[in-house]
Amino acid sequence: MATIDTAAASQPKKTKTKKVQQREPWRRYAERRGVSTRTLDRWVENGIIPAPEYVRGRKYINPDTEPRQDIDAA
Repeated sequence: MATIDTAAASQPKKTKTKKVQQREPWRRYAERRGVSTRTLDRWVENGIIPAPEYVRGRKYINPDTEPRQDIDAA
């Protein structure tokens, strides 16, 4: 019969945690910027902001993303 080390057995197992990327819904990001979601789509086309991430068919973006100022948005 094997003996169990009670000190090791009582410690919780360490699990690897994934770093969760922060995401903000596309509409909320647009509202915070004071623009429409269509304007955000145009900004993506012009390279002002990166393309959104799609999760289950919905658009998300990193909330810390700042629009590039060196490109004319018009």
